Amino acid sequence: MIDKDVTFVLGAQDPEMREIERVVDSSGRARVHAAKGKRRCSPQTAYEADAVVNVGPDMIPRPALLHPKAPAVFVECRLVGREPVARVDHHHPGDAGYEQSAENYLRGSSLGQVLELLEREPTETQRLLAASDHCLTAAYRGECPGVDPHELLFLRASWQATVSGRTLSDVIEGILDAAKRVRRHYDSEWREARFLDPTELPPDLPEGAAYAGVPVRYRHLLPEGILKEMFKGGTPEAVQAFMAEHEAGGRRVYGNPYRGYAGAYWPGRRATM
Repeated sequence: MIDKDVTFVLGAQDPEMREIERVVDSSGRARVHAAKGKRRCSPQTAYEADAVVNVGPDMIPRPALLHPKAPAVFVECRLVGREPVARVDHHHPGDAGYEQSAENYLRGSSLGQVLELLEREPTETQRLLAASDHCLTAAYRGECPGVDPHELLFLRASWQATVSGRTLSDVIEGILDAAKRVRRHYDSEWREARFLDPTELPPDLPEGAAYAGVPVRYRHLLPEGILKEMFKGGTPEAVQAFMAEHEAGGRRVYGNPYRGYAGAYWPGRRATM
């Protein structure tokens, strides 16, 4: 059990982090949000935080104070000049959850690690959130004990409908259609489905590929003109090969072979159609 005087510093917002925040609040522990430039961190800035804030239901960040000597737990973030009493993460080598398999998704996921620190048993919904965040494709394949793939689809489609303004039926239809297209695009030579033209990506492609249980490689053109290539749902060996390929090309790479995903960036390069 983590001490009552510990403050949790939370990283970027997503469905798993939202549940972590709810769990921490219900435990009576203090929590703040990691910030950079007085704004709550995004996934890109969560490991470069220089302050903390409190973000309420109105989504407005308000300055917060983390006493220099206060014990803190960092959840998917880092704060310049501070060392925590514990780190909760699964994104980088050395993180407690980095090398955890799909079977051990609770120890792998940040939500599961927080529940363990607080000595709490996960609910059914928390199992779904933990599995989907740690190893989505494996969870849809039925490789995560206690996780029903059909319940997982409903949970994730409901969240997507909420944040996008689409109807639940439209989101589910989009995921199932994307899954069909991924299966049709599967290349037995490459052992993956490929969507390399960013102007022709099916809606709901990443979710559909995970639901289909098929490794997928696709490209997305970011607003600033940077081309990003992603690979999801692959074996550790396939992810390592993807990362090595792009590192050899001098590109910035991220990923986790144990969780089945990786990505690479071509700064300033636009897609070749």
